[in-house]
Amino acid sequence: MGNFRKKKWFVILNPHAGSGRGKKDQAVIINLLNKSNFLYELAISEFPKHTIQLTIQAVENGYRNFIVAGGDGTLNEVVNGIFTQTICPTEEITIGMIPVGTGNDWIKTFGIPNDYQAAINIILQGDTMRQNVGLITFPESDLMRTYYFANMAGFGFDARVAEKSNQLKDKGRKGISVYLQALGSSFWNYQTTKTCIVIDGQEINELIFSVSIGIGKYNGGGMMQAPGAIPNNGQFQVTVIRKIGIFGILRNLAGLYSGEFIKDFRVSTHKASHILISSAQNIAGEADGEILGHHKFEIELIFQKLEVIYNPEKYLKFG
Repeated sequence: MGNFRKKKWFVILNPHAGSGRGKKDQAVIINLLNKSNFLYELAISEFPKHTIQLTIQAVENGYRNFIVAGGDGTLNEVVNGIFTQTICPTEEITIGMIPVGTGNDWIKTFGIPNDYQAAINIILQGDTMRQNVGLITFPESDLMRTYYFANMAGFGFDARVAEKSNQLKDKGRKGISVYLQALGSSFWNYQTTKTCIVIDGQEINELIFSVSIGIGKYNGGGMMQAPGAIPNNGQFQVTVIRKIGIFGILRNLAGLYSGEFIKDFRVSTHKASHILISSAQNIAGEADGEILGHHKFEIELIFQKLEVIYNPEKYLKFG
């Protein structure tokens, strides 16, 4: 514990996280860090993708220990900063999390409490593990873009719900009900699309409702979309939902939160480290809530290259 307290930390606080909760609770979080005798520099993320820049600059300035005071989107930007910097190997950098977001889905798999002081205590405890990271490559404006994710990527309906959730949060909507509202409103306008998915060489080519690719188990504010995901085992869990009607969705709504929905005959799960997704029509993608691309994606697993602080007593045991 003492060793972790003596390290110098770079703290990135996102005031927009949790629909403004980061700004409202900024003084509380700073006070708790000070009371815990952290040695740190504080940076405030001011606009989309700013956290990526702040992370790269901090690594260039010698920082190797980061505390993310934000949500899944803030963590995602820190991870993208770590994996795009060229100063040091990614596994030399450690991330701790103080959850401030709306969904806070990454923490659920890793056993981090949704409480500021309790999360800080886990950082001080200092247990670390190396998790996998996903790399998505996709075309955009005649160029190939890459993007990293630390929790889950979704394609089709998943991406539509993420996009709608972001819009609701931008309008100041708060709480987990954001995801349920986004789920409901997205369904009525969504068209199931003929999609080709190649999962470690195995091809699925049919009408697909959604594809979830999990490093962690949860997204959408606690929906267990990838119940079999283990973040450091070298494989994603891929959950494919084929064409499903409104009654199928309603019947499986509770199962989305318990993971039981994967027993539905229209759902299949797969273990894989390389996935190709393509469609003649537009099929949106998202990574940790960040909207990406339109119709063609390659997803690759990067094995155990991200060092994170976790709670071994609650790891993989949420709920």
